[in-house]
Amino acid sequence: MKRTTILDLAKLLSLNPSTISRALNDHPDIRPETRNRVKEAAKTFHYRPNLQARFFRQKNSGLVALILPELNMFFIPGLMDGVNAIVKDANMSVIIFVSDNSAERESEIVDHCLSWMVKGVLLSLAENTTHIDHLVPLEEAGIPVVLLDKIIETNHFSTLAIDDRDAAYQAVNHLASQGKKTIMGLFGPAGLSMTRLRMEGFQQALTAAAIPFSTYDMICAENSGQYISSFEDHLRSTPYDALFVMSDELLMQVIPVLYRLSLFPSSLSIVAISDGIVPYQLYPAITHVRHSGFDIGKAAASLLLDHIENKKPAMHIKLPVFLKEENSVF
Repeated sequence: MKRTTILDLAKLLSLNPSTISRALNDHPDIRPETRNRVKEAAKTFHYRPNLQARFFRQKNSGLVALILPELNMFFIPGLMDGVNAIVKDANMSVIIFVSDNSAERESEIVDHCLSWMVKGVLLSLAENTTHIDHLVPLEEAGIPVVLLDKIIETNHFSTLAIDDRDAAYQAVNHLASQGKKTIMGLFGPAGLSMTRLRMEGFQQALTAAAIPFSTYDMICAENSGQYISSFEDHLRSTPYDALFVMSDELLMQVIPVLYRLSLFPSSLSIVAISDGIVPYQLYPAITHVRHSGFDIGKAAASLLLDHIENKKPAMHIKLPVFLKEENSVF
């Protein structure tokens, strides 16, 4: 079915296209009876405005772009809710893009954001993004950018995340304080700055507690099948008494292995970094360092709106995290 345009309505009602446009936008120069006739015809023939043309004319889309590396059931839903809660109160809307953890796709999406004339961009980087040169056109166009959660610190764009090193340190320090001596760390892809920082926190906590460790005790989840196999081999050959897990997604992947080997909750203690939802879906509930997607989303969106309104220089914000003790450390 052909899309109804302003020209179609003008021919149908024997009016000028400019009259149709002004009537649809409640211009005071248009008589009420004409305005009502135009709106009734628009409704009858399912007219929808061409938003892209309107954005071009007004140079204001009222849109904030949120670019995510992936969609999953962990952390991301809360982050989206947090962003939307702030943006809608500013009478703007969120448009969501997914990069599929591809730096190339991420760059293509940035081009889309320029075409859509978005007011600002919130970006959580793809796993293989190693630089942010592709964001320069946004800067040149005067479109503010805030990097959130998965970030690269730069003088050009603001960043907002938790202190990943401290989050891991708190988790492992808690295990050490409870007398754990053989602690395995389970991490995401090694190329992520988030992973590197959490590995550093893991190592610093073990060093501070004088607990010996080696790279053997740190498994990075580069490939799901391979790391699960390696994880299980480690558990069978080494008498670990504790496990640090970097994220909810990894926690849910390895919990079945622990149950199958009868290690949890009988002999292996667990602390994870979590959004605070998944730990209560397991039994016993998992002690965790809380990392709220909702809080990250709200804070990042508020920072972006501040940049849109006030053109402030780049800043780097670390949200505090805290340990929530439950029943997974024995």
